[in-house]
Amino acid sequence: MKIYNYINKVKKLDILLSREIAQILLRQGVPFPKSQIEVVIYLYHHQDQVVYQRDLPDVLGITRPMANGLVKHLIQKNAVKLIEDSDDSRLKRIKLMPVVIADIDSRNAAFAKEFNQMEGKMTKGFTQKQRDEFDQLLVRAIKNLEEK
Repeated sequence: MKIYNYINKVKKLDILLSREIAQILLRQGVPFPKSQIEVVIYLYHHQDQVVYQRDLPDVLGITRPMANGLVKHLIQKNAVKLIEDSDDSRLKRIKLMPVVIADIDSRNAAFAKEFNQMEGKMTKGFTQKQRDEFDQLLVRAIKNLEEK
């Protein structure tokens, strides 16, 4: 049963990467826990798009109650705001506050340096070709499982 081995290896990699990311965020003095950071980073990278609160569970792979709780906490921290959609009042757009965007912008170089170091640690001993192949294989595996 190779699938069991794949699951364990991918899960272990996910846990180790999450732990490394948490340490980076702690060192950088980020004022949000990892779960809230995932929302903030998603919104940061999609500033040019309309993001609705209802879309967060699908894009982040979390439950609707969890997404709603994260948004509620981020609103309390003045990190995001909800904006009623002009076409459908049931829909709530979620936007990052300018102060959060500015904070992320000011930390980008430090984040990039730490994340590059983490990637180097993970792929230590890999050739550039192996790094590229590793990435392509991960992408292909995800795409295969997403197909219906």
